[in-house]
Amino acid sequence: MGYPMFCFIGTGFFLHRHAAPFLTFRWSGSVPAVRKEKRMYYDQHVCGARIQELRKSKGYTQEALAEAIDIDAKRISKIERGVISASYNDMILFSEFFGVTLDYLIIGKRQDVDALKKRVQDAITQLQEALM
Repeated sequence: MGYPMFCFIGTGFFLHRHAAPFLTFRWSGSVPAVRKEKRMYYDQHVCGARIQELRKSKGYTQEALAEAIDIDAKRISKIERGVISASYNDMILFSEFFGVTLDYLIIGKRQDVDALKKRVQDAITQLQEALM
């Protein structure tokens, strides 16, 4: 008995049955159509502008923000201008400091953090009551 072997034929693929007799998966349909709806994606320039907007709305300079979240001010400047992408750690620091979700920072999908916290707390309360 060998390892499973995938074979591509035309617009589909199938798992070669001689490679693994107990697996008989076969697919030979067409490739699914790409959704026509607007796709969300990360754009470091837009994300940087969003961070800059949040910083200014809170009344912070780049230097004050850098000191508050322990990031170099030059790095914040580059992130805001879209020269570099913020790291995951940077995004988490910005998210916690500004009180927004990572979704909002990355793709602009705004969610009320306080409302989300309340929903989670309500769910926890319901589970605790159900267990008693």
